[in-house]
Amino acid sequence: MVKVPTKPMLKLLIIILCLLLSPGWSFAAGQAEVSVLFSADIAPYRQAFEGFREIVQQKRGGIAIIEHILEREKPEKVARQIDSQKPLLVFTVGPEAAKFAGTNLHHTPLIFSMVLRPQSLAAPNVTWVSLEIPARARLEMIRKLLPGVRRIGVIFSPDSAPLYQEIARECDRLGLRPVGRQIESGTELPEAFADIASRIDLFLMVPDTRVFSPKSIQYLLAEAMKTRVPVVGLAASYSRAGALLSFEADYRDIGRQAGAMALRIIDGENPTSIKPATPRGIKTSLNLAVAKRLRISLDAAAVKEAAEVFK
Repeated sequence: MVKVPTKPMLKLLIIILCLLLSPGWSFAAGQAEVSVLFSADIAPYRQAFEGFREIVQQKRGGIAIIEHILEREKPEKVARQIDSQKPLLVFTVGPEAAKFAGTNLHHTPLIFSMVLRPQSLAAPNVTWVSLEIPARARLEMIRKLLPGVRRIGVIFSPDSAPLYQEIARECDRLGLRPVGRQIESGTELPEAFADIASRIDLFLMVPDTRVFSPKSIQYLLAEAMKTRVPVVGLAASYSRAGALLSFEADYRDIGRQAGAMALRIIDGENPTSIKPATPRGIKTSLNLAVAKRLRISLDAAAVKEAAEVFK
């Protein structure tokens, strides 16, 4: 015989059904949400996201992570969805996502990542893990890998002038000599490089799209080889293309750093009380063919420790 639910039991079942079908409800009662906003769906951004998810779900397995990708969705729709979801926080991956969130999400805690200079987006609801490797860390690694280097060449624009000033200060502290030249655009790079090439032991690139475009980078790497000046690039792709070596952040570890920040916000801390961070994980790539052509001997241990080696 089939039991017919009593009226009180029937009412209870209806209430439970309504709750389960209501927007934002999950089977884990009271499950909280974190929104992740990508600028685009590319491998480095996914690596940062995986690091973030690893930390958050390891410590808070009951938290749902909702993804949004700006290049695929209408920005207004994304803003409405995040506003209706009322997440505990929004983790942004990439510069476009950070700018969008900073402009549209004023009342939700935000953690920016994979952005070079997020300081311009600072606000009371924001903290971040910058993509930029501190000048001191880069120069210390250069001194370790190439102990004979003393004169560091840098070409920069007004956009990256603060970066050059930081490099110059750190050079002074480390007993190195900065040789800088400011230009307005990449079209001036050939003349600027010709001016400093004979006065430097190494050329250090800075992230500046006003100076470095595919065309100007191609020129720089070719000319540096001719003048026997080693170049330090900004990512493994630069080493592959002809830079002697490059430093770049460990993207997955940037995500882990952001994940640790997220846990603090989830536990009740205000984003502004969480100090912004720079990458703690730095990967090195080396081009042994370039080293051979420039007659530079690299320590075997350094080659073994490099994340990528091109031959």
